[in-house]
Order: sequence, then C-alpha cells, then structure tokens
Amino acid sequence: MTLREAFTSEYMSQIKRITLQLRTEATTAGGRRKSRAKGQSVEFSDFRNYVTGDSIKNIDWKSYGRLDKLIIKLFMEERQANVNIIIDTSGSMGFGDKGITAKLLSACLCYMFMLNMDRVNIYAPGLTPLTDLTSPSRINQVVDYLENVEFSGESSLTEQIKVLPLKQGSCILISDFFTQDNKTELFKLLAYKKQKLYAVTLLDKTEMSPENGEEVTLEDCENKGTMPVTLDKPALKRYKQALDAHLAEIANSAKRVQGQFSLATTDMQVLKLIKEMVM
Repeated sequence: MTLREAFTSEYMSQIKRITLQLRTEATTAGGRRKSRAKGQSVEFSDFRNYVTGDSIKNIDWKSYGRLDKLIIKLFMEERQANVNIIIDTSGSMGFGDKGITAKLLSACLCYMFMLNMDRVNIYAPGLTPLTDLTSPSRINQVVDYLENVEFSGESSLTEQIKVLPLKQGSCILISDFFTQDNKTELFKLLAYKKQKLYAVTLLDKTEMSPENGEEVTLEDCENKGTMPVTLDKPALKRYKQALDAHLAEIANSAKRVQGQFSLATTDMQVLKLIKEMVM
C-alpha cells in the first residue's frame, strides 16, 4: 500500500476534528496558539500601570477617568508554533510495515499542525527538507515528499540532527531507535537546539511479539549481516528482556530532557496514537 492510498479523505476528515493541545515554544508570527506573551490580539488579558514608552492607544481611558491613573490594557497574543518532524530513514525502519506507518503518521501530524496554522518542517535524511509548511492546501506536496522517502543503510541520528537548522519549537522524532546512538546524548542535543521532544518509538507488530518455536534467519537491515535463530522460550525471554531494556532506555532518556515518549506499533490505529500524543 502506498501512502497516497492510506492517507484517505476519511483520515483527513477525522484529523480536522482532533483538537491540538501540544504545548510548544512559539514564534512571533500570528497563529491560533495562545502564548504567555502579551501582544495586540483582540482577546483581553490584563491591566498594568502605564510606563514611559507605552503606546497611548492602549491606555484605558475609562479607568483614567475613574482612578486618575494611566492604565494599559494587555491582550493575549496568539502565536504560531514551529513543529519539526524528523523521520529516521535507516534500513531497520523499512522492516515490515514500519515504513508506511512512519509516513502515514508524519502526513497526519503535518496536516493537523497546518490546520492549526502552525509552521511545520519535515526532515528525512537523504532528501532535501520540506520546510515552512503553514497551509493545509500543501498536503499533497507533503504526501509526494513522503512517498519518496526510502529506508536503507546505517545511520547516526545524532550526526544527522547536528546539521539540521531546527527552529525553536517541538520536535517529533519517529524512529525504532535501533541505532548506535547514545539516546541520552541524542535527546540532549535536541534540548540544546531548544526542542520540546516527542520521541515516537515505532516497532513492527512482529518485533513486539515474535512467535514461539519459529525458525528464522535474522538479517541486520543496515549492515546485511545474518544469523539463524530458533525462537524457543529461552530465546524469546531474552529477546523480551532486551526489548524492554531498549524501550526503558528511550523513555528514561526522554524524561531527562523533559520530553515525552510514545510507543507505536504497526497494528495500532494512527489516529488513536495521535490523540494519545496531543490530548
């Protein structure tokens, strides 16, 4: 199944009904997201005393008439969030249905943020970034871009992210994290780049629950090494322990930078995952 076949009009209709509640750092551009900064929108916020340099047009003259004091009206400024979506394109992400799920999740998130008038940037190593997406009318361009994403070879997310010109905001990193990266250092790098982290760990359903007694040949999707394995109970127990440790490392590393961790599997409904992320 291609992304264009998966990303149906039904998906788009449901996305429109989902309320975005991601807390992100905002830019000074006009959007729908409320900021703690005080600006010039029409929504009243508070009063304060007039100080030299304030615009006289913001003086509350009714208060002046009652109190004989110059009072300034403050308004809640609406700001536009920067959202950076980074897709791990290493070979292991091409296993099973992880590739198409990563693309569908990215398309849905991008559409949601654009509907919210946020500014979205998509980064897929190997492709030129698709940046400054603010209008839902560009969703077809997003789908075309994601259709061209390929998953192959080895990669270091740390080295790739070092060179990305990420603007301050939220970063949604979609990966299985089957890389040699030190997860704590990787997430600290994103924090240094002033990113609010959402680490989405994406695994294929067979990676979560291998079948007992199955004889398989394991292949490293990145360096192409192989190893025959019989998935008996002791092997499955060791695998489960290693997988649990892997997920715990990601979750704990995200927590250290005040980020969020989400586990996604290819048999999970993408829209359900998104609701869990943003609600």
